[in-house]
Amino acid sequence: MSLDRTPAHLTDMLGFVRELRAIAASRSLEAFVADRILNLATEKLFINLGEAAQRIAEAERASIGTVPWRRIIGLRNILAHGYERIDQETLYRTMADDLPTVETALAAALAARDRD
Repeated sequence: MSLDRTPAHLTDMLGFVRELRAIAASRSLEAFVADRILNLATEKLFINLGEAAQRIAEAERASIGTVPWRRIIGLRNILAHGYERIDQETLYRTMADDLPTVETALAAALAARDRD
């Protein structure tokens, strides 16, 4: 019998998303881009987010259709393997503009699992 780690991965993802959103909410774009250490921390959080997403079974991902799974995993791959292609402004805009809907979807998916 295999242990279902999906709830743990979803919880991890939600935590990473919330940390990333807090970074964007606490700084302007200019302040974010100027802070090298924060940029590196942000990249690591995005890598962790993508890694957790990758560990969720395809069927489970399909059931949470509002999360852009391929984009999250693809961003992880770019950050991990294509460091020369990283654009900090794009990461900031992703945190500020795209992650709120991901947070909502992940929180709803976890709440639904708790009800079952």
